[in-house]
Amino acid sequence: MNGHLWELAIPLRSAFASAAGSITVRRVVIVRVDDGEVHGWGEAAPYPGVTPDTVDDARRSLERGTVLSPTAAAALDEAMSDLSARRSGVPLWQHIGGSRRTLAASIAVGFDTDPVERLKETGAAAIKLKIRPGFDLDRVAAVREASPQVIVGVDANGSYTWEGRDPLLELDRIGVAYIEQPFAADDLDAHTRLRDEIVAPVALDEPIDSEVAAIRVIERGAADLIVVKPSRLGVTASRTIHDVALAAGLRIKASGLIETAVGRAHTLAIASLPAAVFSDVARPGWFLTGGVEPGGTDGPAGTITALSRSGAGVDPDPEIFAPYVVGESPLGSRIWD
Repeated sequence: MNGHLWELAIPLRSAFASAAGSITVRRVVIVRVDDGEVHGWGEAAPYPGVTPDTVDDARRSLERGTVLSPTAAAALDEAMSDLSARRSGVPLWQHIGGSRRTLAASIAVGFDTDPVERLKETGAAAIKLKIRPGFDLDRVAAVREASPQVIVGVDANGSYTWEGRDPLLELDRIGVAYIEQPFAADDLDAHTRLRDEIVAPVALDEPIDSEVAAIRVIERGAADLIVVKPSRLGVTASRTIHDVALAAGLRIKASGLIETAVGRAHTLAIASLPAAVFSDVARPGWFLTGGVEPGGTDGPAGTITALSRSGAGVDPDPEIFAPYVVGESPLGSRIWD
């Protein structure tokens, strides 16, 4: 077994701003594992202010092959899961027990973007609005008025306090599909209490960085929706967390970190699982100015569907993503020890 990695820097179509900060270029590490006959692909996509590691951390740990950073470990697990499904000759979503279904393609909209215009540009069937205190109610109302048929969720990235929760209660009265991470990641009590005050599902994202953390959130009753990101957890842990949530009567939201088609394909596989009721999966080209493969994700406009090809369904072409490569190297040999 051997492997290779490429670090990419792909400009965004426009800046993306959230409570975690603003980015204009997406840096990721594409990982390929090779058993001599079949390739498997994964993607390390550290996000500034969201993941504990950086792109430099992920790349260095994959090159050394010793202790992997969180997103590096997730990328390697994605690649091995893809490889396993390809060896079996089945799509990844089928390999992990999902079903091929059409999902509402979702566009996440940051603070520096007009959500109404973004919906017009993309034709998305769902939208996740980044919110913060003082930048919330009017934003949701504008989308509701312009596109009443669109699924509207909100994500605060932990920017509210319990004492300042009144806008969240008002958002619930307006009607949103979910309220994601309203309070700080370590304030599970506030999230538990908010569940008793609102109808909209409370979704937790930032605390879900491992299977143990997810189980803690579920046992505390702090969420209705568990946000599962294979780009942070890997496919194996994502599937385990899904199963624990399902057994507890909860649902999951499959989400990503603004990735290329590689990471998006793994998120789609998780979104195919029985407990998945929402996803943050965008159609190709909605965020990044370039891609990694010649194909795209099939499905009618406004929707997205997992590919029917074996494995994750994407086949990156180094010639296509060559303009965005800022470095490449073999995977560290110690990875296979």
